[in-house]
Amino acid sequence: MLVGVPMGSRSREDEDGDAVVAAFQPIFDLRDKCVIGYEALARPRDGTSPEALFAAARAEGRLSEVDRACRAVALKEAAAAGLGAPFALFLNADAGALELDVPDLPMGGATLIMEITETALTERPEAVLRTLTQLRTHGWGVSLDDVGADSRSLAVMPLLYPDVIKLDLRLLAARDRADVARVVTAVGAEAESRRATVLAEGIDSEAQLEMARSVGATLGQGFLLGEPAPLPDPLPPPGRPLKLAGVGGDASGPLPYERVTNWKRPVRGSLELAEGTAAMLTRQAAALGTTGMLLAAPCRESSTDRHEALRASLGFVGVLEPGALEQTWTEVALGPGYGACFVARRDGDDWLFATSYDREMVVECALLLMARLPQSRPDR
Repeated sequence: MLVGVPMGSRSREDEDGDAVVAAFQPIFDLRDKCVIGYEALARPRDGTSPEALFAAARAEGRLSEVDRACRAVALKEAAAAGLGAPFALFLNADAGALELDVPDLPMGGATLIMEITETALTERPEAVLRTLTQLRTHGWGVSLDDVGADSRSLAVMPLLYPDVIKLDLRLLAARDRADVARVVTAVGAEAESRRATVLAEGIDSEAQLEMARSVGATLGQGFLLGEPAPLPDPLPPPGRPLKLAGVGGDASGPLPYERVTNWKRPVRGSLELAEGTAAMLTRQAAALGTTGMLLAAPCRESSTDRHEALRASLGFVGVLEPGALEQTWTEVALGPGYGACFVARRDGDDWLFATSYDREMVVECALLLMARLPQSRPDR
């Protein structure tokens, strides 16, 4: 039996919804101390911990189902409290659940923001990318959560085109200064290039509030500012509305070889020469460490040994089946401040190949490969 979920004659989703209530933690604009929105958090009605609820749901293969019920409770309680524009409502939603049910935004309702972690993308890449596209079509925003917990979040950050990047100050405090500097610099660069908003969470002291400001956050949440609780009645005067970047990546379209060679003339050479050129990109990727990712769609003639050798050192390595991209060969290395894409195609006994360092094109090519990777584990 699922923790906190009574069994009965009604549907299991209704039972799941009755088993939880929503708590709402305020999110403040650090410039004027006004509330711009709330993050909805699930709380089991029977007093058990949220961690126990979701652990039991995961064990029973019902994570998406329970998550969807929690989201429905949060939206219902927010609507009942009159939480509408210009407030924002952040939801910790499972991508698999939203993939099954992407609601339209209610007229005059709050701006809905889906929070997602790097783990969700790397475990279910195709489903997550498709869901994000659907969400944006329906008017949602996207937040990358738990940045600071793991350097791998920096590796996938460019692929999500986040509207909000959430820096967890509690997690950053446990890292050494060099790591903190690397995280803050990467987040600042991504936020500036994408016109994203930086939100510092875990502000529990005046010192952390000062740290939030020093790392460039304009939004903040934490126990110092406000604890999770039912929505207040009346609601506070709203601050300035959260601006969404309103853009996302396109995981469809021409193959990487066509994209790159459309403007860059390929070099003709032997398979050995092409392998050597691709290997240079691999060596550059290795220098990125856990903040970098390597994606590869090898041809049938090329080796994948060097890709496998990087799994222990890079933040993420994804390799498609040989020949997956219509007899072309693509390798992408991506990380903070660096992006490169190698493409090749056989032409008789020779190979035509080229490398692009145009970051936008590199991200587009990475998205196309990421969307074709198999999920690493089933969600239910």
